[in-house]
Amino acid sequence: MQAILQKYIPEKAVPLVEYLINDHKINLKIVNQRQSKHGDFRTFSNGETQITVNNNLNKHQFLLTLIQ
Repeated sequence: MQAILQKYIPEKAVPLVEYLINDHKINLKIVNQRQSKHGDFRTFSNGETQITVNNNLNKHQFLLTLIQ
């Protein structure tokens, strides 16, 4: 997970973001660019949580979209 995150977010944020994803059992999907949004958050009826973030964002945009 750490190697993937390093590609998309600033290096110093990787350990904290990795901790948050694992601690809250979030399914993170990095998807192709969408015209209408940078990312979204969903919860499913089975209790699972998913965050999708566009893969074309710069590292700071990606981080802000992920943690908002």
